[in-house]
Amino acid sequence: MKGWTIPALASATVLFLASCAAQIRPPAPDLPRASLGEPPPSMVPMQLTVPVKPLLDAVEKDVPTSLSAREFVEFFGTAGPKPPSCGIGCGYDVGRSALAFASSPNEITTSVPLSYWLSCNKRIACKGRLVSGSCGKDEPRRRISESFSTRIDLLPSWDVSATTRNTGIVAPDQCSLGRLGAMDVTDKLVAGFGGVGSALDKQLNQGLSQVRSKAEAGWRVLANPIQVDAQTRLEIRPEKVSISSMQTSTSSLQLTAAVAARPRVEGATQAQAAGSPLPNAGSDAASGPRFAIYLPVKMDYAAVEAQLKDRLKLKSDGVHYPTRKHYVRLTDVSLEAAGQKALFKLSFTGIAEGYLFLIGTPVFAAEGKSLSFPDLDYSPESKQALVESLEGLNRDAVLQDLRARLVIDLIDYPDSAQAKLLEALNRRYGNVQLTGSLSAPTFVALFSDPKSGQFVTHLALDGALTATVQ
Repeated sequence: MKGWTIPALASATVLFLASCAAQIRPPAPDLPRASLGEPPPSMVPMQLTVPVKPLLDAVEKDVPTSLSAREFVEFFGTAGPKPPSCGIGCGYDVGRSALAFASSPNEITTSVPLSYWLSCNKRIACKGRLVSGSCGKDEPRRRISESFSTRIDLLPSWDVSATTRNTGIVAPDQCSLGRLGAMDVTDKLVAGFGGVGSALDKQLNQGLSQVRSKAEAGWRVLANPIQVDAQTRLEIRPEKVSISSMQTSTSSLQLTAAVAARPRVEGATQAQAAGSPLPNAGSDAASGPRFAIYLPVKMDYAAVEAQLKDRLKLKSDGVHYPTRKHYVRLTDVSLEAAGQKALFKLSFTGIAEGYLFLIGTPVFAAEGKSLSFPDLDYSPESKQALVESLEGLNRDAVLQDLRARLVIDLIDYPDSAQAKLLEALNRRYGNVQLTGSLSAPTFVALFSDPKSGQFVTHLALDGALTATVQ
């Protein structure tokens, strides 16, 4: 030992240990691979309203308020009271009050309240003298009520069909003309108001044609990409639409359509999906509400590995794990990911040298914006190699320490991503107002992409979205 220095002794010891180091190089395990797949189906209620009251007000203007004939020029088809016809001659005045409208879910009922007086003369015998009589004149006017029912149907083509039918006339008051007896000329008196039905069909069919144009406006907003920011856009990607409900009242027609979609967040450089035209409406209304987005978070390989190396202290001397005789020291780390599983390769030196593999399931912590691997475990071949070659290594303690260290902070996680998406989902686009909400993100998958040199973490944001067409 004479003449040996301590540094020389240490170097010799290291060389001796290195020459005796066990070699651990287990085969790489097959990493279970999964595809991202499509996000779960989303349902977007599309609500639209078409005013009905202005249409009914137009009907009110289209229908005359009164009809009359002076005495006694109305013969009601009898050619009058003169011989040889010896019919009847009358005068009358028929007036109506304001039309009364009522509604059920897909039907509008219109009542036409009328009142009249009637004055007539007629010869009792064809060559006898004229006899006159009246009702509703100089006394309460006689009443008549005519009613119409208009059915509102939405066709698959988004055209609205309004069909009106006369549902009857009610005349509660008798018209007695004295010596001329009772007369019932109700049908003749209300004939002049028969245009109510055609006026209803005309106004409602024309006015409710807005349903299609409004549905097209709502679909167009959902079918075209929405710019979230300079780097990101949202594609809602509607696929089909069905009618959830339609209700017609005297003030408006309200329709809710269920739009089935598969939203996706894309980068600004990726190809845009072409907006599809409004399809025919189906009857199989989707369930909901539910709105789900997959949000990709990308990080360069170098950034991820730099984090892992820092956590394992590889920039200094590396984390040491004692064995019964000496220690092993970590020297390198790499990561591969394929959906639901991630594979770590850890290189080491010391009493043994080589590498081992650990497999774990990524778990996303929203509060820390990080990925951890709480079920991280040795691959079977790595565990067997440690048992055979590293006597005295506390494998469980090492595993617990690695679970705590192998955590990835998503440093490129866009802190404002959810806020920006929410802003885009709560914005007015022309006459279409979007109203949306999103929950905290949850983990979907982690992939390594050798072509781009990036890791991509996909997170799911669940919530709800409604499109209201004004």
